[in-house]
Amino acid sequence: MRNVAIFILVNLELVCSFCNNPINHHLNLKNVHDDVPSFQFQLLSHASSSPEATATAARQSDVPIIMPPDILGPPEPLRDLKIGQQLDAFRKVIDQDQIEKVSKFTIERVSFGPDAFVLRKFLSQADCTEIKDGASRMDLKQAETITKDDISSRKNCQVAWIPSSGVNKSTLVQSLVASIANLLLSRSVLSNQSAGVEDLQVLKYGVGGEFILHHDGEPRVVTVIYYINGVGGTWFPLARTSNDEDDDPCLHMDMSKIDDGFNRSRNAPQNKEQALDLGTGFEPGKNGLLVKGTKGDDVVQEDVDSSHVALIEQGDALVFYNYCDDGSARLDWRALHCGLPTPAEDEEKWIANHWFRVNDLLDISKKEVSDDGLESH
Repeated sequence: MRNVAIFILVNLELVCSFCNNPINHHLNLKNVHDDVPSFQFQLLSHASSSPEATATAARQSDVPIIMPPDILGPPEPLRDLKIGQQLDAFRKVIDQDQIEKVSKFTIERVSFGPDAFVLRKFLSQADCTEIKDGASRMDLKQAETITKDDISSRKNCQVAWIPSSGVNKSTLVQSLVASIANLLLSRSVLSNQSAGVEDLQVLKYGVGGEFILHHDGEPRVVTVIYYINGVGGTWFPLARTSNDEDDDPCLHMDMSKIDDGFNRSRNAPQNKEQALDLGTGFEPGKNGLLVKGTKGDDVVQEDVDSSHVALIEQGDALVFYNYCDDGSARLDWRALHCGLPTPAEDEEKWIANHWFRVNDLLDISKKEVSDDGLESH
């Protein structure tokens, strides 16, 4: 078991329980394209699913858990961002000389369904080096998945875990947890006693290394992927990357049938070939959302112009939400994604993952219903 942050809201500022300091952020909206209008935790194991979350998933297959919307998705002002809009932001960091500085980055929406955002220049080159070196010192091991002894779903990949608390805690990881939580989680999630974050998972993929189509699953509300060396290859075949709801790769699919089938499949082990059927016939870069690094030489003008491609560089991060934010508290099957094989010209891919989770969605649902004065059934 590993120590993680517990988040507390105080006077509209987030105080991270192990930081003891409020984390302040500044946000300014800007447009990527001129034609887009403007508008003004507790103790968790990194590979376990809580009993409460398992019970929640079982109930979801029959009757959706009802709660007010806008709890499990992005908070304002991120919620109203359109594809092609960005927010300027900054986070406070402590440098090697223990001097507080400001690190600027931008937040750009790249997908609806799932809600997904790229945090550009979120990590500095020094941050990336520290994470990579820290993982290397911790003796990288063959990566598995949450399914016991499953090494076939993720190929040619090694893993290490860096804690944000405890004896071997990383101050950098600790800072990332506080910044991400304050910006990207709703107050309802932040204030829930069962909310927390897993240790930072650092992955090294060799040439040909990949992770087949999968869903990060309950009780992970938000996933953050940090691109440590600028190599991408994360693909969401079912994502909607247009502001036009009619421009949707799943428009002609039977949504209710897929939704029911996906939720029933959650009773089976994750990361199995059965999940691949949903993306049959789709192609990276032409369907859904492909997060592609600019490190290689295969980036073409078509990639730059395409809404189906989000180009990233070293230090960028991808954030996406794993649950539907419509009040149903159901996992969003559009968050299915895969790690494409690492090409030979890139030699290796380094990424890191943070999973923010709520172990007891039933509790957060009851609290929100009670606070809204609605009758619970």
